Amino acid sequence: MATQFDMLCDVLPGHNSWKFKVRVLRMWAISSFMKPNELNSMEMVLIDEKGGKIHALIRKELVYLFQNKLKEGEVYKLSNFDVVPVVGFYRTTLHPYKLIFRSNTKVQNFASSDIPILGFSFTDLAEVASYSVNYDYLIGNFDDFFFSLGRHSSLNFL
Repeated sequence: MATQFDMLCDVLPGHNSWKFKVRVLRMWAISSFMKPNELNSMEMVLIDEKGGKIHALIRKELVYLFQNKLKEGEVYKLSNFDVVPVVGFYRTTLHPYKLIFRSNTKVQNFASSDIPILGFSFTDLAEVASYSVNYDYLIGNFDDFFFSLGRHSSLNFL
């Protein structure tokens, strides 16, 4: 019997037994504000087979458990997360919640070609132009962002 996976669009707080088949679209390290050489967290954007995306976070205390188990671009079977509302000054997806890895989060490699590799979400230029300076989502050219992560790219995306 095939494993039944949850879709990212269905994620809500109060339920911790999620099982996802996802690709790690992007993954990056966040440095401590006052100690730039100290790792504060690992963060990523995950995508499922329907193109649903969600932000996920590994707190500093747990990075050592997962940093060698996850690779950008690869597909995994993931389970056991906390689900929390997205707060802060930037949002990487339109999803209202994000996943927080726990010490018992399970990560398993999974062979699958049915999950998008790029995960672009295109938006009409007129809509983008209407956004205010205080728009909460990441938008625009991320050359400097990707260069700082060791991935130089000149793609513009939302």
